[in-house]
Amino acid sequence: MRYQLRTASQNLFISQPTLSRRIQELELELGVTLFNLSNTNNIILSPEGKQLLVKVREVLDQIDSISSMFESDGLTENNGALIKVGCLSNFDFSKLYDLIEQFKTQYPNVKFVIEQGSPMELSNGLTDDDYDLVLNLEDYIPHNNKIKTSLFKTNNLQVAIQNNHKLATKKEIKFSDLADETLILIERNKSPLVFDYVINKCLQHGFHAKANYYVKNLDEGLSKTSLGEGIAFLYFGMDNGYLSKKYRVKFLNLNEERSSQKLVYAFKENNHPILDAFLNFVHQNRSNLY
Repeated sequence: MRYQLRTASQNLFISQPTLSRRIQELELELGVTLFNLSNTNNIILSPEGKQLLVKVREVLDQIDSISSMFESDGLTENNGALIKVGCLSNFDFSKLYDLIEQFKTQYPNVKFVIEQGSPMELSNGLTDDDYDLVLNLEDYIPHNNKIKTSLFKTNNLQVAIQNNHKLATKKEIKFSDLADETLILIERNKSPLVFDYVINKCLQHGFHAKANYYVKNLDEGLSKTSLGEGIAFLYFGMDNGYLSKKYRVKFLNLNEERSSQKLVYAFKENNHPILDAFLNFVHQNRSNLY
């Protein structure tokens, strides 16, 4: 009996005499005996003590409920969490950064880690749990029940030409207009979707793509375009409004490419309340992305 009282008092960080006195005061106030001695001289709850325990647990549950009733999905402004985001290289995600800053006004302790990568790198990173969220071209997202997607932004393929090119007077062009042009393509291992698409489209229009240059990234391709070495390809989402001025080139839509390459955000369904809160926030404010 004394051992049980001593252990209980230690767990409550009070002395054994204080614990005994508190029990006696509670029993006196309620007018019942809360604890009895068993045949083995152990302290056990009396029937009245068991009834009180049930009620006390109900009260504690209600207190927990009240303390969290103003939280959002179990999140408080003081919670800290990490969201790992993967974004496509060369794409303009400035408005996404604006949304992140707005989100952090509600959840100031949430930290974002943002890395850039190729479509394949982002796809593999999502599968391997390197990222919680990726912004990628829809065609690169693995198709399985664990990964969910939602439209982030419409997107289409464009060409970049010199400002004084003979096609520069057009507002948009067709693939057939490229039959006699020198094309600049990003290496296939960097962007297989665009590479294969351009080659196949040219064949569909009855000519072989004259791709004299294979570059490693968009900047290299636009640099060659500005020097008159050929026509480069890029997605609409890559144009931040300054590229055409920087490289002195003009961007034209391919009229067969309108909204053909959706930009989506992809994520795995899991127990990540902070990520869910951010995705809901993005969805509610998606009009600000256009």
